[in-house]
Amino acid sequence: MTGLLSKLLRKKRVHNDALLDSNSDQYRMQNAQFVSFLQKSGFRRQLIDRHEKSKRFKKVLGIIVAWGLGGGFLWVVVESAQALELF
Repeated sequence: MTGLLSKLLRKKRVHNDALLDSNSDQYRMQNAQFVSFLQKSGFRRQLIDRHEKSKRFKKVLGIIVAWGLGGGFLWVVVESAQALELF
């Protein structure tokens, strides 16, 4: 019974295509040429996946928050200096 369950739950081996075979140098070169073609054609710039969009959004949001906090701190310092001048 446990043999049957382990056979059912075992991952099936995926047979790689000849172009994806990592043991052959010739096919590895063809993959590299294809990747180079995709990079030159601008494929990744046009089709940005959701993960990269969220990373870019978080980066821009972080920059905006940092500038906002810096500007707020500078405003408090300037206002405090002006208030101290009055006394």
